[in-house]
Amino acid sequence: DRLPSGHKDRVWAEISRADLMFLTEESARRVARAYLDAVPKGNFFAWNAARGQLQLFASLGIRAESAAQVIEAVDAEITPPASAPDPGLHIVAFAGHRVDEDDRAERRFPDEVVPRAREMIREALGRLGAGGARLRVLASGAPGADIACHEVCGEMGIESTMCLPMPPGDFAGLAFGKLDAWRTRFLKLIDGRPPLQLSDQEGLPHWLQTSGINPWERGNRWVLEMARSAGARTVTLLALWDGKEEGDAPGGTAHMVQLARDAGTVDVVVLDTKGL
Repeated sequence: DRLPSGHKDRVWAEISRADLMFLTEESARRVARAYLDAVPKGNFFAWNAARGQLQLFASLGIRAESAAQVIEAVDAEITPPASAPDPGLHIVAFAGHRVDEDDRAERRFPDEVVPRAREMIREALGRLGAGGARLRVLASGAPGADIACHEVCGEMGIESTMCLPMPPGDFAGLAFGKLDAWRTRFLKLIDGRPPLQLSDQEGLPHWLQTSGINPWERGNRWVLEMARSAGARTVTLLALWDGKEEGDAPGGTAHMVQLARDAGTVDVVVLDTKGL
């Protein structure tokens, strides 16, 4: 109330008033009107911040139906600014099988086929960049195809970013087991080039622990959303995959392929490992 009319920070006070109304008012239509009155026309940044608050309430089970109705109503009035995609940028999200451990019952991706898999990745990246596109690769850091992809990118001069669902130490403790040679390759890749990490802890944050997903599935969704929102004209999922819809565990390559197909805006290129 003390902020004068037209003060640059008044928008946040008005949005806070609308937030309170969302928690206390039964009419989603009136709440939507309050947000529209609070957010200046064209200020998508302010609405996006308020929208994120509403989505957070909904994810916690607080007035989720009302939140969805309010977001739909305000989205129809306040649209994001148009941004042209970078015509020269091609984002490649990579996913592939982890290398077999000694006690694996059914061989799928043993160490001896990794050199051939590296050549398959090299050839595929060459094809994707053949038209002069600037490739940028996003991939995790699991032992096997992920690490091989980052290594090949380094050899080809392609920018690659390692994306981990948790801190590197926690990730290495869970992912490598007795695969010491692969752990060494992982540490070499991140030496001086810290990876992106989704969480600051092992596992899921408290608010997601009853969601029915695991950290690997969450990581797949995160990588794909980063790829889709990077402003590239073309987004491709490059998957070194045996084609089996059911993987060893949730959050593997099959899951990533399904996410990309469901998205509808991602090219899916499969490098079939069955021949390996």
